[in-house]
Amino acid sequence: MAARSLLSHGDYTVGWICALPLEMAAAKLLLDSIHPSLPRPPKDQNTYILGNIGDHKIVIACLPIGAYGNVSAATVAMQLLSTFHSIRFGLMVSIGGGVPTSNADIRLGDIVVSQPADTSGGVIQYDLGKALSGGQFQRIGMLNRPPKVLLTALATLQAHHFTADSRVFEFISEIQAKIKSRTAANFARPTKGDFLYQTEYDHRASATCVDCDKSKLILRPSRDHEEPVIHYGLVASGNQVVKDGKQRDQLAQELGNKEWQGYAAAVAAAYAKDLVLMVPIDQIETTPTARNTLADSVHRFNIPLDLTAVPVIEEFIGRQNELDNLWQYLQPTNSSSRKVAILHGLKNTASDSLRARSFALNRLPGQGWDREATNEGEVEQRARHMLRWLALEGNSRWLIIFDNIDQYSPFNSAADKGYDIAEFFPKADHRSILITSRLQTLSELGKSFPAHRLDSHNSIALLLQSSGLLARNTTSKFDVNPDLLTLTNRLDGLPLAIVIAGAFMRETGTSITKYLQYYQEAWSKLQRQSNPGRQYQQGNMLQTWMISYREIQRRDPRAADLLLLLACFDNRDIWFELLENASNSSEVPDWLERAISSELGFRDCVRPLIEFSLVYTKQQKGSYAMHPVVQDWCVHIASTDKSVDSLQLDELALVCVGYSVPNASERDYTRLEQRLIPHAIAVRNRQYSADNLSILGGFHGLGNLYSDKGKVKEAEEMYQRALAGYEKALGPDHTSTLITVNNLGNLYSNQGKLKEAEEMYQRALAGYEKAFGPDHTSTLDSVNNLGSLYSDQGKLKEAEEIYQPALPNNEKVAHLNASTARRAIKKFALLFK
Repeated sequence: MAARSLLSHGDYTVGWICALPLEMAAAKLLLDSIHPSLPRPPKDQNTYILGNIGDHKIVIACLPIGAYGNVSAATVAMQLLSTFHSIRFGLMVSIGGGVPTSNADIRLGDIVVSQPADTSGGVIQYDLGKALSGGQFQRIGMLNRPPKVLLTALATLQAHHFTADSRVFEFISEIQAKIKSRTAANFARPTKGDFLYQTEYDHRASATCVDCDKSKLILRPSRDHEEPVIHYGLVASGNQVVKDGKQRDQLAQELGNKEWQGYAAAVAAAYAKDLVLMVPIDQIETTPTARNTLADSVHRFNIPLDLTAVPVIEEFIGRQNELDNLWQYLQPTNSSSRKVAILHGLKNTASDSLRARSFALNRLPGQGWDREATNEGEVEQRARHMLRWLALEGNSRWLIIFDNIDQYSPFNSAADKGYDIAEFFPKADHRSILITSRLQTLSELGKSFPAHRLDSHNSIALLLQSSGLLARNTTSKFDVNPDLLTLTNRLDGLPLAIVIAGAFMRETGTSITKYLQYYQEAWSKLQRQSNPGRQYQQGNMLQTWMISYREIQRRDPRAADLLLLLACFDNRDIWFELLENASNSSEVPDWLERAISSELGFRDCVRPLIEFSLVYTKQQKGSYAMHPVVQDWCVHIASTDKSVDSLQLDELALVCVGYSVPNASERDYTRLEQRLIPHAIAVRNRQYSADNLSILGGFHGLGNLYSDKGKVKEAEEMYQRALAGYEKALGPDHTSTLITVNNLGNLYSNQGKLKEAEEMYQRALAGYEKAFGPDHTSTLDSVNNLGSLYSDQGKLKEAEEIYQPALPNNEKVAHLNASTARRAIKKFALLFK
């Protein structure tokens, strides 16, 4: 032991990763001896068991509890390799699910070993790929082949098994001998048999197949031995989430039979030990370290940014020197220090130029992240794993772009709505970060690259290109007339103003001279109006927008009104179904009713806004977006134009958001909730009519949204606004009032505000009994809520008084929905146990 205490991180050559603590326990029991722990660097969050098998020194690590799948395994492996830099190869030793076929009679307790095939390294990620036409799926995710020293050992071990018994049973007996008798059964072979049902059979929802239809069994010949059979072939791995209830229950029975897990863990560990012992110790030193192999693969793993849905930029105009300077600063070098560039100003064309230069985006290998995250926890987990991967030593060829950072507050004060973007930087001090913003204060985080106005030459070129007149001119030699020079000077080199002016000329066939006349007329009127401030002067942009807006009003008044309504939402992601919920308003204007009558009609109404460059499509999401400056213009016009009812627009937006909040039973409800949060933030703090029922319904919907996302402060505020309005408009005992009262009770209960929760539940119960009687489902739900509250507090007498009248027989229980009934019966039974 004294000699082993002198071991260092560099002495360990084999990595062993488990998914479950049970598997780690089996691996630990098979170590010939256990070594003292070694210190870990701060960035390594793994916990290790160190030891040896024969002459091989082993590092065993386990995935965090509840964090399973390829993402977690990759993070654990990378941190292990960063700390133990002499690891030559790694083993993933874990419980899996078999897929029996006519060629592979796989049964519970058998061993499956990944083995490379002609076109595969042995492990295939079944949920990483791309959808093809006709419903086909092309898989593109697989792991590299194992190192040669391991494949040679695998071949030798297979040869031994052809001529002699494997040592798996010997090592399982070794496990049994090392553990106490009272826990030995954890790794023993179960006495219950292994049954295989027909693929199309839907299993009953239970932990075992006791109640399943035995006529659906597949008859298989019995084995004359209990030794596990070893199968070699391809292993499938993935992160796919099973959403279908029947499929989930079936997989839980087929793959999650806990009676076999201990034995399966022991068998897998026993085979792994047999394989490790087959690796000659003298070949270890000549095998490249996994860390160096990973570093080579990391530097090769460059996936080009997919620009399929991004409009092609035929010719980028202007700012070439600025872009060259930015690129020189950000491009990969041998330096290990981090580079942070702050690009601020009116940056649309600058962002386009970054895309046009095809910056490569490095992605965490083999994670199957083509599927969208389904909840906030998964989003947070993915972000955390990505940041850890970016921070790994040697993984330095990446660029992160934080686009359009509109709020910044490094102090995180309660009164400030901003946040500190630096909190989202990877922790390691290497590689490059680009932040685009209109906030000059962000320059304190890195080197400032201001996006200056275009010079006269490039302003003319951009105007001619966006107006469609470039075909009759060239960027080096223009057919220049005084009006062209005058107009570009008035537009002041601002790309957004130039593009909007050009779009107007392109769509209307207006000449430069005529547009200049419109511009000068609009300018004289705007001198008498206050301009919206957004941290830069934009008077000259405002009149370019006004000219386009008036033309849209003339062509299609619906589109002009729709533009002002769109500005009431968060500007980054607006879709038809969101606007369609305006039909829940008590006062839907005729123009909007026609616009949302069908998706085709909505698209027709949006088209002029796209043609005039005031709105753009987001093809990947099937939605629309608006430049924040255009949004500012719309808000300014809505507040200053007496013909516009700005209050009505705000109220329509609130109704749209509040009535779009889905029920938990709806498909992809978590994804929709995530999309709605920015819109909820945009609409919740405006002034609204207190007695408008559709507005109150909108508040209630926002309360449900915030409550489901765990934002209790915002949820309480929305519920209270809805409650005050309902009480005033409908009275304290109306069903809409009581629903909000009950939801407030749930919110208080989840917060631990038991007194407030009890008050709400009692009020809801009294109101429902008065309105519907004691046997109505709403009344019984309130009974269960209040009874559960009392029971959880230990107030058994009060709980009994609540439950006793409500549950005298099963007939009343039948009125409850299934989940509520089960909870109520369980609580009631516990009281009288």
